[in-house]
Amino acid sequence: AGDQPRYLWKPYWVPKTLSPSQSHPYAGLHNTDPFIFGDHFLYSNCGQSAQNKAGLRQLASGSVIIFGSGKAIGGEKKWVLDTVFVVQDSFLYDPHKPHEVLAGKVSPEFLEMTGGPLTAHAEGGEKANATCAPPTTELRLYRGATPSHSVHGMFSFFPAIRAEGNARFARPVISLPAKHFTAESWQAAKGTTCHLDNDTLRGLWDLLVKQVLDAGLFLGTYAEMPPRRAE
Repeated sequence: AGDQPRYLWKPYWVPKTLSPSQSHPYAGLHNTDPFIFGDHFLYSNCGQSAQNKAGLRQLASGSVIIFGSGKAIGGEKKWVLDTVFVVQDSFLYDPHKPHEVLAGKVSPEFLEMTGGPLTAHAEGGEKANATCAPPTTELRLYRGATPSHSVHGMFSFFPAIRAEGNARFARPVISLPAKHFTAESWQAAKGTTCHLDNDTLRGLWDLLVKQVLDAGLFLGTYAEMPPRRAE
């Protein structure tokens, strides 16, 4: 009811094959970004091609990205959190050939599930999404910091609850000081234009952690890779 999820889905993935009507087996498909499965969270492409978000291809280690979306709650614009991503390190890559550049740096599953749609978009396949992977733009793959390999004490996480019982929850509403974050601007990459010292950034990360915990949630830091299924 209300803003609560109604279904719980167990993730899995299926490799795609080329059909007679397609130029690429992943044509028209979106990938999952950020990709939270496996040893590191990965952020590969979302928003990086936009001219007003060029800073998203130049983030330093220790940068913090908060992924989420806007939601009308009680007649007011609110911002709800999906994932907090803390940059550990990164690699430039060509979206035309992610398999060649990123092999050995990421899991084979990531190369299939994310690399496939990226290549299709970059090659201009059916329903190519230029925002995700433009034909001429070099993108940057970011690996997320973990609790065991944190950056300035910060690590990537997603809101979570224990699996037993009523396994559903509303995404937590997030609020930060207006000079760093505008809740009413539902897709703003405001942080790409400001540079914060480590103590200030850690303080903002601590605020995010507190708001997630105050909502009765936990910090999810690892998600198992979904199993592969045959078509």
